[in-house]
Amino acid sequence: MPPLKWMRVKRVRLNKHKVNKAKLALATAALLVNGLSWAQMTSVDGAMGYNPFAQAAQTTTCEAGDEIISVWLPQQGAEIAKSVLQRWQSHPLARLSDCLEPRYYTTAASLQCTASGERQHMRCDLPLLPHEVTQRHIVFTQAEIASASTTQMVLPLTAQLSVFAHEMAHWLGFADEYEMSPSLAQHYCSGRYNHPSLNVVTTQQQELSSAQLKQLWRRLPWRDAVSDWRILGQQQADGYWRLGSAKDSDVGLFASKTCAGVAGVYSWKPVARLTAMEYHDVNYWPAVYLETALKLQRRSGLRDHNNWAE
Repeated sequence: MPPLKWMRVKRVRLNKHKVNKAKLALATAALLVNGLSWAQMTSVDGAMGYNPFAQAAQTTTCEAGDEIISVWLPQQGAEIAKSVLQRWQSHPLARLSDCLEPRYYTTAASLQCTASGERQHMRCDLPLLPHEVTQRHIVFTQAEIASASTTQMVLPLTAQLSVFAHEMAHWLGFADEYEMSPSLAQHYCSGRYNHPSLNVVTTQQQELSSAQLKQLWRRLPWRDAVSDWRILGQQQADGYWRLGSAKDSDVGLFASKTCAGVAGVYSWKPVARLTAMEYHDVNYWPAVYLETALKLQRRSGLRDHNNWAE
């Protein structure tokens, strides 16, 4: 795990009580990343309930200009979550989004979480300050499944690092490569989403003319990794190109299951191999995915998803 960088507390004029409170927050955050139990933490101060109006000191690998993401953890029973956060620091995706600020809650009821939709995704009505409403929040709680929306990611307390990484990837601009649920697919596969999709493109046809194939190549998010537009398909006797790269191509155009449930729409990804965006357990993150996300992030930061990620 790389050494942690400490962010400065912005407030300068603090009285003695506030200084002690800031020191306590710093000590608590340090204990968190060092993997100590909540029993040890509460021995410092037995009353550590969350106060939305209290400024908490931040301990993350943040740098100037980074977006700070709040991570909500229960005071008790967060051992797995704390381990995930610690191991995240060395994950390939962490360089793209590693500015995390721990926050704590006393009971799950205080988060006011409810489940809805086809897959019973959970959303929480967090006690936020006005300026925090549009910021991103990660909530570890008693959820059945993991999901991510525009500003909120909800994870089971037992979620593993592979699940955490999959959901973080949605915020970075990656779409699911397994078959999307009908409601999500109807939006995504018809192009009704307000964010770049870095690893999946769609077409209305399986065969294109040379001009159409060149146009597809130009709009690929991973175009820089494909040296020639002809890599994207196999030319047929009539001169048209059937989409799909040769199996021995490292990067090209390969069918994904993303839009399998939508008639007349075909979805494609950069690599043939199964990735973590289809099955998180394989934990495979192709270099082209990381390179594509890094280039986009240099221009605009974390993506603004439109409630389609699962």
